[in-house]
Amino acid sequence: MNRRFLSCVLLALASPFAFAQSAAPSDYPRQPIRLIVPFTVGSTSDITTRAVAQQISGPLGQPVIVENRPGANGGIGMQVVARAKPDGYTLVVGSVSSTVVPSVIQKNVPFDLLRDFTPVATIANTALVLTVPVDSPIHDVPQLVDTAKKAPNTLSYGNSAGLYQLAMESLKQQAGIDLLAVPYKGPAEAMNDLLAGRLTVNPDSLGSATHMIDAGRVRALAVMSRQRQSVLPEVPTLIELGYKDFEFNGWIGLLAPAGTPEPIIERLHREITQAVQSKEVRDLYRKLMLEPIALTPKQYRDAMASDLARYEQIARAAHIEKQ
Repeated sequence: MNRRFLSCVLLALASPFAFAQSAAPSDYPRQPIRLIVPFTVGSTSDITTRAVAQQISGPLGQPVIVENRPGANGGIGMQVVARAKPDGYTLVVGSVSSTVVPSVIQKNVPFDLLRDFTPVATIANTALVLTVPVDSPIHDVPQLVDTAKKAPNTLSYGNSAGLYQLAMESLKQQAGIDLLAVPYKGPAEAMNDLLAGRLTVNPDSLGSATHMIDAGRVRALAVMSRQRQSVLPEVPTLIELGYKDFEFNGWIGLLAPAGTPEPIIERLHREITQAVQSKEVRDLYRKLMLEPIALTPKQYRDAMASDLARYEQIARAAHIEKQ
């Protein structure tokens, strides 16, 4: 009886981490997996998620059910998963706009990104591009900067997403210029006003802007990625133009609740990586102008932490008040 009591005490004193490891089922998954998309049906995050979900369902041997929970800039869906049981059966798709950016520009964010989630893998990345109307007298970034310095507070840009605002604030800080931020509910509305001549410049995702560039309606001044983009080989990066560490990417990735056992995370990462490398997913990404990328959980966490620190510094320098 004493031996039995001692065994119970030792079990109770075992570390939570060790228990989580032993609790990970060797036959995971044993039931359908719910994958929350905190955006509307038909959004880029939704389309990419469904493609990956379809690919991993077979190898996992269970359906991966995509559930859209839009609202509050992704906050509703993120909060659902932050509070979910960490058993690998509830995941969320996170974009920069629903993970890193809210902590930088919003008050009362209902989750702590680095505390409440365990990264699984990124699934896609999209570069940002700076555009002007095709009939604009501004043909490159140096000319934009020169014009802004000669006529301060007269040029404008479309502020249709938190990431775009932070990118443009970084440009303003490094170039020493003033640009008026005009708020929009979404990128489509900003693009319409750019085409109508009501905006000077507009940051946008590569997938969205490329169609307008190919149609001869807008012109690309620069891309905000570390390297040039194959679909716009003649367009320079802002890093090439002398802007230090100017890299803003719209990555998309999968997150699990904090405390999800490591073996489950490893299994999910392995299947997601293979899905992202599949021909079906790569063909889809090519049409959407997305880059297939599957960072490891550690690389993913490091990327989020790095972006969070960098964006907070930009926001402080720009005196952006949290809304």
